[in-house]
Amino acid sequence: MSTDPSLPQLPYLLRYKREVAIVFMLLGGLNIGLGVWLLLLGKFYFPLILGCLIGYISFGYFTKPMATIHHDQIALYNMLGKKVRSYSLSTFSDLQLQGRQLYVQQGDALKKVRLSPWIIRTKDWQTLETVLRSQPQLQAK
Repeated sequence: MSTDPSLPQLPYLLRYKREVAIVFMLLGGLNIGLGVWLLLLGKFYFPLILGCLIGYISFGYFTKPMATIHHDQIALYNMLGKKVRSYSLSTFSDLQLQGRQLYVQQGDALKKVRLSPWIIRTKDWQTLETVLRSQPQLQAK
């Protein structure tokens, strides 16, 4: 692995937008409030359990990455931080950006990486775009 300063420090993290976590926290807080209110009325308190679960997931949005780019793979994670999919890379130059979509060159085929740029922190996505677009040799195949 080279120590080229123009490449991002690997593993490179693509994190969730904070706005997504805030929406989930508000939704979880609303459910917890409703659950406590129902608990005080002596009713079923499922919203309390649901609110705690949503709050836990929203905490993960703040602390866990959506994806990581390593020198040999891209790993995608679910909301709870468990690795659910990976794409193998022979080199960093296997990454290609077409429009707002990331692809991995695998043999003769381009494989679409299942990432949604709208849910990734803007700064993380822009840094990745800058690195991939500023180096034409990474895009040339």
